[in-house]
Amino acid sequence: MKAAPVWICCQLGAREHYAAPRALHRAGRLARLVTDAWSPAPLRGIGRLGQRYHPDLATADVTSFTTSLLGSEVWWRISGYRGWDHFMTRNRWFQSRAASSLRRMREQRPALVFAHSYAAREIFTAAKRRGWTTVLGQIDPGPEHYAIQERINGLRSEYKPSAVSPPAQYFESWRDECALADYIVVNSRWSQELVGRAGVQQSKIRVIALPYEASGTATSFTREQVLAYSATRPLRALFVGTASVTKGVPEILEAVERLADAPIEVHFVGHLAIEIPQRFRAHPKVRWVGPVDRDAVMNFYRTSDVLLFPSHSDGFGMAQVEAMAWSLPIVASRHCGDVVRDGETGIVLDRVSSDTLAAALRRLIAEPGRLAAFTTRARHGVSTTLASFGEGLLALERT
Repeated sequence: MKAAPVWICCQLGAREHYAAPRALHRAGRLARLVTDAWSPAPLRGIGRLGQRYHPDLATADVTSFTTSLLGSEVWWRISGYRGWDHFMTRNRWFQSRAASSLRRMREQRPALVFAHSYAAREIFTAAKRRGWTTVLGQIDPGPEHYAIQERINGLRSEYKPSAVSPPAQYFESWRDECALADYIVVNSRWSQELVGRAGVQQSKIRVIALPYEASGTATSFTREQVLAYSATRPLRALFVGTASVTKGVPEILEAVERLADAPIEVHFVGHLAIEIPQRFRAHPKVRWVGPVDRDAVMNFYRTSDVLLFPSHSDGFGMAQVEAMAWSLPIVASRHCGDVVRDGETGIVLDRVSSDTLAAALRRLIAEPGRLAAFTTRARHGVSTTLASFGEGLLALERT
């Protein structure tokens, strides 16, 4: 009987809470996790290094370069690396060490090597020399996403967007990764579309949505049903994440402006990546909360009536599934993960604009029963578990 192949995950950082190696380890198929840093037992849960660990991987075979990373980070800081220069330098550093680790492995079984985009070229080169299958985990929708970001930012100079697109060599390296990859895993059909637009072979691309496992508190939560919204009990809309032009924040603010006569308030939770025009800084219907810890974010999901996710481009949008776990309906765009079922668990905007967003919110305010129906069905919209995510990866062995 032919032995099942094993997986080697090369992961820089704690992206997606180590979803890929955790799913494969649970399935008994992870041969090794190669990562930049792994927390020693005395530090687990303490500080940034303490977050480089997951109990699901306590029995996994882990190779890390923690001491080298700490020393390198000091040197990069002294040398003045900032922004994309720092990001790309760290990616090259990790690839070099991970590729060297692959070359030294004595693994004789057939293997699949998983690595995330922009830090995979050297890793895949080493894997190919050993005859192993390569799987690229695409972390964003690729160069077309940044082209959209630049276009939208150019139209929104009032907000002084701070986002800077990667340099050309960033995507040159990425195209090499795509050529070396046997499979490219994206998290949404939107990412699939944009990666394809960049010229990547569509037959390589597989859509596997990100997993999310809700807490027991969320799954047992019962949301308040509001019979009518008023000045004393307005519709509580929520935005969670980095407030940027690409995420649709200007459209949200301008929609609120259009709803001057409507009972609504919007809470913005997360880091500000734009300059807020003066007229919105102390707007009576807008609350600027800023970054908060995870427990506080969960409380906002619990106390809000609807999540706003009108992104112009997003690889997935984890806030959507977090909201669904709390049975919170969503108004979203089509340019992100396929989480919302239009007319069932929320509203999907065909076009992102202040007009379309204001119209959707006005309808929800006028028809609280519609929002209550969305709420009832919302929790059932969370369907991708860690096990099903792992099944999606393992299916690549059979294609």
